Amino acid sequence: MPKARYEGIYQELLRRIEVGDYAYQSLLPPESELTEQFSCSRNTLRRALSMLADNLYVQPIRGKGVRVIWREKTHNAIGVLEGIESFGEYSARNGMTASTEVKVIEHILCGDALANRSGFNVGDALTRVVRVRSLDGKARQIDHGYFLESVAPGIDEDVARDSIYRHLEQDVGMKIVTSRRTVTVQLAGEEDCAYLDLGPYNCVAVMEGQSFDSNGIMFEYTCTRIHPEIFCYQMTSRR
Repeated sequence: MPKARYEGIYQELLRRIEVGDYAYQSLLPPESELTEQFSCSRNTLRRALSMLADNLYVQPIRGKGVRVIWREKTHNAIGVLEGIESFGEYSARNGMTASTEVKVIEHILCGDALANRSGFNVGDALTRVVRVRSLDGKARQIDHGYFLESVAPGIDEDVARDSIYRHLEQDVGMKIVTSRRTVTVQLAGEEDCAYLDLGPYNCVAVMEGQSFDSNGIMFEYTCTRIHPEIFCYQMTSRR
């Protein structure tokens, strides 16, 4: 089955859910109607529905159909742990204006301490990028990113200011598949106080992430320090 076929159907159903065509807690149209709309087989449609279920947009109900369980968020969180998206994609999705200031970009070799923290191997050639990210003109997070140069080449200041993920996907041809994240809360340091307008807050949310390509190679380790006003941890669990 051509992958693009069911992925295209998935994207269209996803769009309909997110814009409210299929409301929260409503049932999707029956399979017969959807297969006719998309001129596809039941198997192709079910692959798309399975992707929606895996991403917690819908839940199949035996004997009833497929119910929408996704609901538009009412908070301004940047730290919601759903999917893999760039800072620019996040801001666009939420109707906000994003800007990026590149503080550091350099080529380094991975040392022992960074290897233990990140999962890269000692001696790996990395591009280190430090960026301050703003939403609607307010500095809201600091990204410390390390990228494996053997699979993520060509990251310069222009790329870092625009979108590293766009460069990797469109220019390099990488398929970004998986991200593993750890979230903690830490006391704010000097850098946090200098770059983020923390006001009365004395702490930041810290998200450490490891991202993998379609070959299972970890190409990125990032430590993101996020202003508490816009951070929200949200998780959906299954039993």
